[in-house]
Amino acid sequence: MKFLFSLLMTSLLINGCSSLKKEKTLADSINLDVEELKLDNGMTALIVNNPKLPIFSLYLFYKVGGKNEVPGITGASHFLEHMMFKGAKKFGKNTLDFIIEGSGGSTNAYTTNDQTVYYENLPSKELNLILDIEADRLENLSLDEDDFNKERAVVLEERKMRYENSPRGQLYQEMMANFFEGTPYGRSVIGNIPDLKSVTREQMHAYFKKFYAPNNMTLVLVGDVNTSEAKRLIKEKFGKIPASPTVAQEHASLTDDQFKVTFKESKVVKKKGESPSPIFMMAYPTYKVGHPKGYALDVLSSILGSGKSSSLINEYILVNRPAATSMYAAHQQLEKAGLFFIGGELVRGIKVDDFRKDLQKKLLGYCETEITEKNIQKVKNNYLVDLYSGLDTNAALAQFLGDRQLLFGDWRSYKKELEQYEKVSVADVKAMCLETFNKDSVFVSVWNQHK
Repeated sequence: MKFLFSLLMTSLLINGCSSLKKEKTLADSINLDVEELKLDNGMTALIVNNPKLPIFSLYLFYKVGGKNEVPGITGASHFLEHMMFKGAKKFGKNTLDFIIEGSGGSTNAYTTNDQTVYYENLPSKELNLILDIEADRLENLSLDEDDFNKERAVVLEERKMRYENSPRGQLYQEMMANFFEGTPYGRSVIGNIPDLKSVTREQMHAYFKKFYAPNNMTLVLVGDVNTSEAKRLIKEKFGKIPASPTVAQEHASLTDDQFKVTFKESKVVKKKGESPSPIFMMAYPTYKVGHPKGYALDVLSSILGSGKSSSLINEYILVNRPAATSMYAAHQQLEKAGLFFIGGELVRGIKVDDFRKDLQKKLLGYCETEITEKNIQKVKNNYLVDLYSGLDTNAALAQFLGDRQLLFGDWRSYKKELEQYEKVSVADVKAMCLETFNKDSVFVSVWNQHK
């Protein structure tokens, strides 16, 4: 969301805002030249020709993540992400990385609560090759038994590194588990240890066949490519792959009600970890992605916690006797729910309970003192860098388009988003500040309490 907001803010700064002369809105002036291709099997492909350099970025967005799992196979989406690099029918065992790197390219992937994304950056001449590879592993993933068992150990070690041996990972996991207790978002994306140890190849194969299908994915290609040739290749490689007959039903079965937070009063959770100083997160319920109130919440998070001039930094760090060594605020919107959270690391010796009470009081006070035209202007200035770091890369544009196609069903939704951001006022941000910080919250802290 912040990248999109940066486009809006930069336009306002460059074009200026005048009450005497009506300026063109950003929704009018930003027009992405996207060629869209829809195949009979339900697959959507988006293509943007950018001949600036002889390279391209290819992103494949699969609408499957941690929320689609059930107890017993938690972590399946992330585990499957690993297995997608182990070979298929045409491009065999452990050859994918070798082929791509040997072609001068790079590849990686990531898994979230809502999606799994694979991406490559390659010279333009390798388009046919990479489309062949992606179609092969979509249709014919091998899930070799030996590789499967070896990768299980890799995933377990990754979990240990990211959570059990990482205070910050432990903090985030505890926050999500307590905030979304009893909902699919409360489960760890990387999976629970007993499930990772017991999940079978057959279970993984069934999960793969259900969610890895043309009608559950979006392909985004941005770079120096011939659009007509790219469309022909995409049809040739992916057009005959059958759709999943059950994936639409699977998504329909996950209703918004299943993701509502259930805590009836504020929760305070203290966990012993290896952090010598207390680290914390405090979260409040908000709204799922695309909700009209989310735009003002994005602005609020930047005023409070982004940059050296933000309210929380000035309050708790840039003072004679700081209470914290780091502070941040963020508004995270998922497909089915949202949360506004504040986090940071406290100075050793600061009493966590006293700090929490002071922070809660200060947040409500900020609704009157910090939501000003001046501070909103600071946010606009800070987002300038996001524009230039994003528009100039094939990868950033590919991710931008794919996220919107997957979450909203239409990459053109950025137009509506821009219109909504332009309407955000001081009154809107103040209203969301009061609404949010008057709700119950979940506060989680992690540190080595006995040191």
